[in-house]
Amino acid sequence: MFNFSVKAPEELGFGEALEFADRLRINNVEVPDIFWGKSFYGLNGEETEKIRDMLIESQKKIVLLETGLSPEREDEWKALFRRALTVGVGGIAFDLKENEDPEFLCLLSKNYSIPLYVKNRAGSFIEDEKRMREITEKYPQIRLIFDPYEFVCTQRHPFFHVYYESRIKDRIDFLRINDGLYKTHERVLLHSGCAEIKELASILLSRSFSGYFSFAPYLDKNDFSTYSETLRIFKDELKNM
Repeated sequence: MFNFSVKAPEELGFGEALEFADRLRINNVEVPDIFWGKSFYGLNGEETEKIRDMLIESQKKIVLLETGLSPEREDEWKALFRRALTVGVGGIAFDLKENEDPEFLCLLSKNYSIPLYVKNRAGSFIEDEKRMREITEKYPQIRLIFDPYEFVCTQRHPFFHVYYESRIKDRIDFLRINDGLYKTHERVLLHSGCAEIKELASILLSRSFSGYFSFAPYLDKNDFSTYSETLRIFKDELKNM
């Protein structure tokens, strides 16, 4: 009925992250591009197959691989996409900076049928919905991760000021489930701040949202109990919609 994805606490290794997701009963995982201390694009064939075997065994899918590779490192991107195809990665998130050209990445994305993703972040090149629209209109292979907390940090309502009046609605595939306060930018437990998660989830679902409600570490305490409580609150909100 609903698609949940989870990015485990950063200190966990890949195997531990799969176990963490399993404890939450979530089968879609988001992972960084480092495995056993090596960059994903630098893994050999045996290591790549090990990831694939672990995913099969755990019945998990990598729906988002986050990389810090800059667009000009074309050889590394080629290797990254080849390995992503081997292990069934659903999408690749990267950080696009001003004056960087993602054209080559979009060509790879089209050839491998693996979409690219960018996320809004306060104070960055991609800070607001206008920039998100410009990028996705110019580069159709790029899709969006919508992070409400980052909009809160720009003193704007994620639902009323950003989403409702925007032209990016059909380009959002991930909604980060988090919360925070306007004045202090303090990160707070879900449903305690200004991120308007319930409103965002509700309107996305009313538009037949087939993407992911994404649970990633954002609080100072990111242990299993914190994730479980966040998940419980969000599920209760879904039940009451």
